[in-house]
Amino acid sequence: MNIGRVMQIMDASYRTRLTIERSLHEIDRRALNAMVLVKRHGNKLAGYGVIAQSFRERAAHLEEAASPLRNSIAPLVRAHLCILQHRRHTEMLRRAAAGIASNRDMRAALRRSEEDRERTIAKEEAQALAILRQLVLAVTRLQEGIAEQEYVVTNGRIEAALAERCGAPLMRVSHEMGVAVATVRDAVREYRSDLEEALHENSSSL
Repeated sequence: MNIGRVMQIMDASYRTRLTIERSLHEIDRRALNAMVLVKRHGNKLAGYGVIAQSFRERAAHLEEAASPLRNSIAPLVRAHLCILQHRRHTEMLRRAAAGIASNRDMRAALRRSEEDRERTIAKEEAQALAILRQLVLAVTRLQEGIAEQEYVVTNGRIEAALAERCGAPLMRVSHEMGVAVATVRDAVREYRSDLEEALHENSSSL
């Protein structure tokens, strides 16, 4: 995987994280509005009160599950910058060795240095691959959390439909929460596609 691909992942990670933060903020705000409405109408909307609280709790879990998107990118970038630096040094050693073809001892020493760097590069590439795999696993957990939040959205719509006079505002809240969750779901799905493409490139190059 080249440094350009790493930068693409970094940009995708930032965009996805920003989308998640904005959407989760919207979910939390809508859930608070729903809880105010529930409190105003007492026991009649007690069922939706449980749903609204679940919205907030699931949003907090999603925020925690999204933290690897921020924490893993810097190590990934550092690993690939090191790989790039070592490859440049290896190329310099090869050129130096070619320029002193008559000096066997010097050529052998340069060759050993080149082999050491190749081993270092292999270790760093394996490390970068491990980081990518951890990111994909983190995204899998995030998607599981999103599926749970979508289930809560469905329950919210059912409770809103069962409400009498307050059904319309609750249906609107549930719809807006559903839109926010769908925005997170689509952003994470696209991000996972980027990660898996990079993972395939990295695995193929090893």
